[in-house]
Amino acid sequence: MIVTCIIDSLLRLVGRKMSREQLEDKLFLLKAEVEGFGEDTIDIEINPDRQDMLSTEGVARALRAFLDIDPGLPKFPVRNSCKKIVVKKGLDKIRKYISCGIVKGVETSDQLIKEYMRLQEMLTSTHGRNRRKASIGLYVYDDLKFPIYYETELPERIEFVPLGHDERMDGPTILQRHEKGVEFGPIISGFQRWPLLVDSGGKILSLPPIINSNDLGRISEDTHNIFVEVTGTHLPTVEQCLNIMTTSLAERGGKIESVEVSYPNGPVVQTPELTPREMEVDVEEIRRLLGLDVTYKEIQASLKRMCYGAKVSKGTAKVKVPAFRVDILHPWDIIEDVAIGYGFDNIDPTLPGTMTVGGVRPMTRLKNKTRELMVGTGFQEIMSYIMTSPEVLNEKMERTTPYVGTANPKSRDFSVLRNSLLPVLLDFAGRNQHADYPQKVFEVGDIVLPDKDAETRTQQLTSLCALITNTQVDVTELLRELAFVLRGLGLEGRFKFQSSIDSCFIDGRAARILVDKKDVGIVGEVSPTVLTNFEIGSPVVAFEMLLAQEGTYQKPY
Repeated sequence: MIVTCIIDSLLRLVGRKMSREQLEDKLFLLKAEVEGFGEDTIDIEINPDRQDMLSTEGVARALRAFLDIDPGLPKFPVRNSCKKIVVKKGLDKIRKYISCGIVKGVETSDQLIKEYMRLQEMLTSTHGRNRRKASIGLYVYDDLKFPIYYETELPERIEFVPLGHDERMDGPTILQRHEKGVEFGPIISGFQRWPLLVDSGGKILSLPPIINSNDLGRISEDTHNIFVEVTGTHLPTVEQCLNIMTTSLAERGGKIESVEVSYPNGPVVQTPELTPREMEVDVEEIRRLLGLDVTYKEIQASLKRMCYGAKVSKGTAKVKVPAFRVDILHPWDIIEDVAIGYGFDNIDPTLPGTMTVGGVRPMTRLKNKTRELMVGTGFQEIMSYIMTSPEVLNEKMERTTPYVGTANPKSRDFSVLRNSLLPVLLDFAGRNQHADYPQKVFEVGDIVLPDKDAETRTQQLTSLCALITNTQVDVTELLRELAFVLRGLGLEGRFKFQSSIDSCFIDGRAARILVDKKDVGIVGEVSPTVLTNFEIGSPVVAFEMLLAQEGTYQKPY
């Protein structure tokens, strides 16, 4: 993600004058690479995991700690505002969660408002998964009447002036005519009732996650008290977005106040919750992973340069993780930050203890050799996805072969892992009948088979598949080319073809491929039923064979 900052504004928040070169060097050590400079701006590439640095305020906060200007755990006192949000029934299956906060005394200007809006959009598009998991709304606090109600309403009964427009629209019209409605409308359009935020005066704040109202959701230079709400389907994401948004606004002089959120049938919670998480990291694990004999004092100082609260004693680093650091999932994440805080430029490079020379794996050599042989016989290589659909793998192939499926697939077209390359090549042929004949294509790729005895419950094997389609085809011709490939792989005298029956091939025109008396594949003329299923109008001959069994790379068969 690219964050554009005004250099003077950034350095004012950092609290130190720096040249552009110095700024670029320090950001690089923070894993934030400078993409370029404008006349008065700087473009910084932020790692996707550092959501807290997607704003000028977040970058400045990280730099202040890293430069020892203000190291340690940032403090964000939260005062109880005594304001309430009432969540009504009916939102469980639509958009269940809401977290809110108030930030008073925020510095505003035309440029700063644009930056706040940019952070809002970047958070909802990344951490909020394009508003599906979480979306953020900012409002003029002084114009609101509490308590605020989070409820549902029939689409046609929702009516307000959406942000950026002058005319009132009902719910369906907003989804049809407003640019945000067109973009994000599918998130809620399938429900009979839509989520709505309304204050005690009956004024609509927003239609989450689509658009704010133009009356209460238009932040201006005169707005210094801001109400922040985050709605979504995943509570941790909702809370994390609120924490990042409110603490970023607080960096501009704002004071944070909490809001009471009351759910139907409980619970009642105060948000935002900015209490730091506590974690423990073993000192010897830090030294082992980093390869550094760092002292307790160095570990503690390094952690404070990364905005942590830290106390190291008795072989353990007790760490307080700020609420805006949503990327810390494992002690190793903290160990990485120890290295960054210590300074990569302070680590003396050393030669590894074991000197090795890289080389090509035997299986890779086998694949490359096979590709050369196939190209030499006039075939053209294709590369397809390892994921496909059950229809392609089994239904069109007239098979019932077990396959490995995926949980919660985005599309049925890519919901299973292929257990054979032949269906994929036939699907390719069916989609390319407009090309000139003959068509000779092949693929060398991995297939995945269920294996209940394996640790992963699957077995991944490498397969070679090829087909020829033309107005007339000859199995004998394909057998000659297959025999050439097998001899080229060093299997002279070790292979033979044995007549067989397979539902995918015409009876009497199919054979098993045997190598050292082991069945490694099949060759033959594809049956008319399968060709019809794939909408292929010309006959096809094909073969598929395993290139190697697991653990036998030196001797493929």
